[in-house]
Order: sequence, then structure tokens, then C-alpha cells
Amino acid sequence: MKAFFLKYYKTIAIGALMLAGLSLLVYPLVANTWNNHVQSTIVKDYEATVEAAIQEGTLDVQAELDKATVYNEELLPSILPDSFAEAEANGVDSNYMSILNANDDGVMGYIQIPSINVKLPIFHTTNDDVLQIGVGHLEGSSLPIGGPNTHSVLSAHRGLPSATLFTDLDKVEVGEDFFIIIMDEYYAYEVDRIDVVEPDDTSLLAVQPGKDLCTLITCTPYGVNTQRLMVTGHRVEYTPTLLADAKTPTFGAVSLHTNYLLWVIVGLAIVGAFILLLYLYDRKRTKKEQA
Repeated sequence: MKAFFLKYYKTIAIGALMLAGLSLLVYPLVANTWNNHVQSTIVKDYEATVEAAIQEGTLDVQAELDKATVYNEELLPSILPDSFAEAEANGVDSNYMSILNANDDGVMGYIQIPSINVKLPIFHTTNDDVLQIGVGHLEGSSLPIGGPNTHSVLSAHRGLPSATLFTDLDKVEVGEDFFIIIMDEYYAYEVDRIDVVEPDDTSLLAVQPGKDLCTLITCTPYGVNTQRLMVTGHRVEYTPTLLADAKTPTFGAVSLHTNYLLWVIVGLAIVGAFILLLYLYDRKRTKKEQA
């Protein structure tokens, strides 16, 4: 055994390093697959709970929407935090947490962005524990139920190795639609502007008189995160065909960062090539030793 190890220790060491490297490549795929399952389960549980509560008469959708409307009407422009850090530092309002909280778990609905294959739960607040698993609603902005004089702000992480979230938000283009589902109500928004701003710049998030807006926010540039990417849409009429016919992802709409399977295939190809080279090298060396 010792002789075998001494003879092949380089091969064993290189093989171990390659397996370690392959594990690092596989981790994002496994972690992201698991988190996609978790996020999908949260959305399905939300839909099932809402549907059951409506049928049982324990959830009055219109009453919940009316509460959210009152909340939005009572918001003042000055309430919107001057920065996202300030929003996270502020205490959570119990009244805010009680509105649109059908499951009593902080989930107020979910968002679909067909062009980048996103379907994520929306939670109250933008606390970090929320942003690890889904989209957070920025407290102080309008609750996402639409209506004139509203501007909802939804935020999610970008570039987490364990979850896609808003990593591909930079692939969304003007003219594309995204959808917000609150209880059994669907709200459609058409992207009309895309901006990159400094982290403390919230000037574009103010309510605009008469308009119904929603802005999606994430960090940018990828991996640097020194600025904020804002994708803003205005409300359009929702129809089931609008969602069914929405643009779906193409290869170019999925960044290399989130094409985890491609990275695994490349990693396997590299490992396979190294193993083949090592085999040929050892075979050649063995022949020389036997000559």
C-alpha cells in the first residue's frame, strides 16, 4: 500500500484537488436547486392557504385590500427612507406587518418575471433574513396592490451562490412585463425605465401624482455591489393571456452567473480531460520504467 501511494501520490493529490474544485462548482447548482424548491413551496403554500381561507370564508380579500389602500393613502413622501440601510435599521410597524399577511408568516404575495424565469415570494420588510430566500417589500413604500398615487418598491439580492433571486434582473428590458400576485388578485406592470443609482439615492422611488408604479431593486455591478439597479414599471391591464404570452427566457436572457448546469458541465469536462492526461502520462511513465 505504501509503495502504491509513493508511486501515485502526485496523481492522488491532483485528483483530490480536482474533486475539491468540482465540489465548489457543483455547490451552487445543488444549493440553488434546493432554494428554488423552498421558494416554490412557499408560493404554493401561500396559494393553497389563500384559496382555502377564501372558500371557508375566513379571508375577506376585499377587506384586506381596503386596509392596504388606507395604509397607502396615509403614507407621506417623507416617510420613504433616505437609504436602504436606514430602512433596515428602522423598527418594523406592527400595523404594517398585519396587512396582507394571510398566512401570518410575513408573505404578502409573489412576483413573476417571465423574461428571466423568476417566481418568488414577496415578504414584508427588506431584512436580510428575508432577502436570503425571496423578495422584500421596502417598508415606507406603497403596498403592492396598485391604484393611483402609489409606488411599490421590491428588493432582492443578486449574486448569492446559493440562490438566483434577482441575479438576472439586468437582463430585463424596457417593454417587458412583470406580475405581482396578492391573494387572488393579479397586477401587471410594463417596464418603462431602467436606472443605476447610488445606494443612498431614493429620489426615483417617490410617488408620482396619479401614477401606479412598481420598482424592482437589486445590487449592481455583479459581484461589486456598489450601486443599485432599479427596474421600474407602470401598471397595465392584466389579462390571463398577457401572462401566458409574456416573453420567456432565451439563452441570452440567462447570464453565465446563473447557468449553473453549464458550469458543472464545463467542470466535468475539465476534470475528465485532466484524468485522461494523467492516465496517458502514467501509462507512458510505466512503459519507460518497464523498458
